[in-house]
Amino acid sequence: MLPLTGRITEAMQLRYLHIQMYDLPHTWHIDGRTMDNAVVWQMDDGEIVLSANDAAPIRAAVGDVLFLAPGTKLTCRAAAATQRIVSLNFEAAFAGRWPASLRFPLRYAGATAPLATVLRDLLANEAAEDSAGKPLLLQAGLLRLLGLMASGTAEARESLSSDGSVDVRVREAIARMTSRPDAFLSAAELSEAARTSESHLRKLFLREFGMPPLQYAHRLKATLAMRRLAGSDERISEIADSLGYVDPNYFTRMFKRSVHMTPQEYRRKHRDWMSTGL
Repeated sequence: MLPLTGRITEAMQLRYLHIQMYDLPHTWHIDGRTMDNAVVWQMDDGEIVLSANDAAPIRAAVGDVLFLAPGTKLTCRAAAATQRIVSLNFEAAFAGRWPASLRFPLRYAGATAPLATVLRDLLANEAAEDSAGKPLLLQAGLLRLLGLMASGTAEARESLSSDGSVDVRVREAIARMTSRPDAFLSAAELSEAARTSESHLRKLFLREFGMPPLQYAHRLKATLAMRRLAGSDERISEIADSLGYVDPNYFTRMFKRSVHMTPQEYRRKHRDWMSTGL
């Protein structure tokens, strides 16, 4: 069976991610808003009262982490003079009934330090200068966060350590891919970077991520393209060329296979995702 990170990676296809810290006044409130995307909130300061899907209200205080699934009807208000909330907003496609099967609770209270640490790392990565590896770091952080939320056991936290517990040879191959986003590296080049055979590297990728290296490379390139599609006016053909796709039509097919929409559709839907609010 795939490890926890591998099962989540296999099930989830990330479409966009945005994280930001908000300072909110005592007058802040949301009245019956339906959440379009999945949202994770961490209460950094203050206190709020919220009701999800017309259920009985609950209080969330400093240290609490909240998970709001897409489609949640949310009503909430400030319950202190000031509130500071770290808000992670993301959209992903999931295979099968994965989110429902995990049954994320609305509120995580108490020992939430591991979740807070991952969210702080995500904030730092979001604030960093753009680079080829930045979207991959954000996606890896989200996978780690969801893994921790899925299981609060010590074993799960250990398996989702800072390196993701991914085999070092796989990490070396991914690092080589990330260093050359403009190319499709051969199996021989990747196995050389990983210091293992081509066949064994393929087995390692299948074990860790449920996909071979080439499919992972297409997924990585789609992730790199998403940020540029949402945050720039670059022509799609230019983005495709910079990611090693000689034929823009082939890029479109591979992007749609990973993201379930064309680059044009993604750009129209997520053009302003980096300014998305709470």
